[in-house]
This record gives sequence, C-alpha cells and structure tokens, in this order.
Amino acid sequence: MTATSPVIKAWELGIRLREYRQQAGLTATETAKNIGVTQGHVSAVEAGRPKLTADRLAQLCTLYDIGSDERVELESLRLGANEKAWWHEYGGIFSAELQKFFGLEAGAECVRSYHSELIYGLFQTEEYTRALIAGGTPHVRLTEVERRVQARMARRNRLAGTDPLQISCLLAESTLRQNIGGRDVMAAQLDHLVMLSSQPNIQLRVLPFSLGVHPSIGAPYQVLSFESPRLHDIVWQEILTSTAIVDSRDDVADYVLTYHMTERLALSEDESITFIQDIRKEV
Repeated sequence: MTATSPVIKAWELGIRLREYRQQAGLTATETAKNIGVTQGHVSAVEAGRPKLTADRLAQLCTLYDIGSDERVELESLRLGANEKAWWHEYGGIFSAELQKFFGLEAGAECVRSYHSELIYGLFQTEEYTRALIAGGTPHVRLTEVERRVQARMARRNRLAGTDPLQISCLLAESTLRQNIGGRDVMAAQLDHLVMLSSQPNIQLRVLPFSLGVHPSIGAPYQVLSFESPRLHDIVWQEILTSTAIVDSRDDVADYVLTYHMTERLALSEDESITFIQDIRKEV
C-alpha cells in the first residue's frame, strides 16, 4: 500500500463523488440545489479543494443513493483529507500550489524526474540545500532559510521506510559540476548520490555533456504517478519565477514520452555511478 496524504485523499474523494453524481444523472447545478450550496462549491469539492463536512457528505451519499460500504470508504477519505500534514506548518513561507505539490509527492507511488542544473531536491544533502537556499533562492528572508531547509529534509522521508517512493532520476552533467556551497559541500553531495544509488527504489542516470542536444534539454520537470487507477499522472515544473502543476492528460503524455526518449540516451546506472565518482575525484 503506497503512502498517501490529505491532498491525495481529497483528490480521490472528489473524483469518486463526481463519478457517483454522473451515475445518478445529475449536473453539478442540480446537485447544488438539492443540498443547498452553490454549483461552484460542488465543482470545487469534486476538484479536491475545499474541506467537506460529515453532514454534507451524508447529504451527497443520500442524493446519489450510495451504498453503506461505499459510504464508509468515502467517510474514511473525507477524514483523511481533513488531516493536517507536516507541510501545513510552513504555510507562511510556501505558496498554496507548492504545498499541494508536497501533498502530491507525499502520496505518489513513483516519480520520473529530469534535472538540468541543480541536484534533485529529494537527493540533496542538508548542507547543499542550505547553501542553495541561502545563496541562490530569490526573495527569501534570512529568517526563513532554516525552515525551508527543514521542509526539504522532511520531504526526504519518502525515500525510506516500509513504502519508499520509487524514483527514476535523470541528472544532466551540469548538476554534478555546478559548485553549490564549495568543495566540501559538493564532495559530500556527490558521495550522497553514490550512496542513494544503492537503494533498490532509486534509479539514477546521468546525461553527460558529450551527449549534446537531447529531448529534455532545458527546464527541469517531474512526472508523478499514483497507486489509485483513478488518479492520473501529473507533472511538476519549478523555475526561477514560477511553479506549475500540469494536469492536462495530453500535456502529461508529452512529458512522459519526452522522459522515456531521454532516458534511452542516458548512461546506464553503473556507468552513471562511475561517472559521478570520477567527478568526485576532481572536486
């Protein structure tokens, strides 16, 4: 059973409620009139956004003629969706969209990621993260640095445990050579990558400069996949001035294809580790 999160549970609850509404032959407007809310509220619930009370869920279950077993499952999802997660305590420094991404990542089954300049966040050492945030992240107050470092370290918990996140990661050679924090920090970071590569849930491969142009060249991205068949893949993009969750199925399919095309060009896992170790000797 894959780890989950309030964001994942709210998403699945919304999808299931929309399916039940459609099976009942009702529009969102008709549903809203029946339970005394706005059409916008019904649509937002189905999109996994607002919290849902037990009474409101009971109204929907009665309206859609949902059976007792299904009601128990939906109530369990509702309770889970209303839980507080670790990222909620960082609401003052992270946008709502970034917090949603934390929830998606926390409940994902696997991630396929490409990185062109910086080491993948979940693979960063604490010292690397601190140097990056303190010296390279715009509009960050000095008083926020440590809290942001703590948040990134909390995200790393998905790499271990009884149900670790499955990760396939492509790192451009530039991520290994970009000096973040100085010699000692980079040496420790490269050693950390080699250590992580030994974990069975992690596949790490390098795209050397000698490869030249490849399909993913440019901005980094991550494709997140989930255990539930109801939840489709999504893409996360994060660049200097903006972040975005891409959920259009056609757009996501393009990213998946691009990732697999790029993956075929990368060094093998063994070659990648040797490549990282050779760069480590140069540091």
